[in-house]
Amino acid sequence: MRIKIKDTDVTPLVISCTWSGSRLTVARTLDFTIVQDDRDENIPIVEADTGITVYGYKEADTETQTGALSAQTAAENADKQEEQPVFIGNIYKIERDRAKGTLHITAHDHAFVLAHSKTTRKFTSITPEEITKQICAELGVLPGNIVETGTPVSFIANRKTGYQIIMGAYNEAAKIIKQQAGKDENGKDKEDPKYQLLMNGAKLNVIKKGELIKSFVLDAAANMTESTYAESIENIVNQVMIVDKEGNRQSYVKDDDDIKKHSMFQDVYKEDPNKDTQTEAKALLKKPDRTGTVVALGDYRVISSYSVEVRDSLQNSQSAQFWVKSDTHTFRDGEHEMKLVLEYENMMEDEKVEKEKDKK
Repeated sequence: MRIKIKDTDVTPLVISCTWSGSRLTVARTLDFTIVQDDRDENIPIVEADTGITVYGYKEADTETQTGALSAQTAAENADKQEEQPVFIGNIYKIERDRAKGTLHITAHDHAFVLAHSKTTRKFTSITPEEITKQICAELGVLPGNIVETGTPVSFIANRKTGYQIIMGAYNEAAKIIKQQAGKDENGKDKEDPKYQLLMNGAKLNVIKKGELIKSFVLDAAANMTESTYAESIENIVNQVMIVDKEGNRQSYVKDDDDIKKHSMFQDVYKEDPNKDTQTEAKALLKKPDRTGTVVALGDYRVISSYSVEVRDSLQNSQSAQFWVKSDTHTFRDGEHEMKLVLEYENMMEDEKVEKEKDKK
């Protein structure tokens, strides 16, 4: 990865660098160490301070399968790539080490603002996409491509972060869309849509989460160096008893297939007049925890919020789709490696919202 601090290209000074993100941490992070020693006149002094903008770019292509590019073509490619940095953020943490002669920098993209800046608002019959634009305007984040739901929602945001408000709005819309979708041909509830926030350069995008990365495969026989897969049923819930406010049993929500396989593990949901009982009860069902962790040759396209095809005999399938929960890309000595935590299902952060109480 090529790195700039403001207008200064510090790539030749970089010792190590990681670029990481997760569907749980909102903002992506660029963490890197550069050589800095004012006692050595051969080392340029870099202006670096908290708040300064940092840019990360893909390395410029210098070769093709047919041979080396001309200097002019390589320069043109570099210019094109510089127009679209994969990371734009600000320095939030800086550490200077005299003994090591290093400068360590931690930068976060602008989603960090949404994750830490709070506000209080009341929304009445407003779509999540409009709420997103309003929150971006209030908190100083540029809106980009915001996926449309066309589904108005109403809730109260009391001292909530911008991220909590936006995700809460999309969660509410997803529940409504799922209810309207009904059942599939097998009589089961159709899968509800999933959404995720992520920065595209300096602008905030809201996307449909889980899109498969095209023309990319994690293959144990090709680009993977390590892989582990784990499954646990210690936290499963496959049956929920619904009771009224006096505790009288009303009905059940259950996963019959899972009960047959693992025995019954039950939770209880008490009816709330301000919430949809079936939706809330079903939300208490918990499937087995299944995760995978792989280390592979790095690819800039593979980041959290998207999904990948995996070919690995350890997960008992010739080919399967996994969703990237978190990614850590490491750049050192000219090598690009990525460590991915994978999920077996397309998961969306379940951000709760406060509803206005029914007036009696």
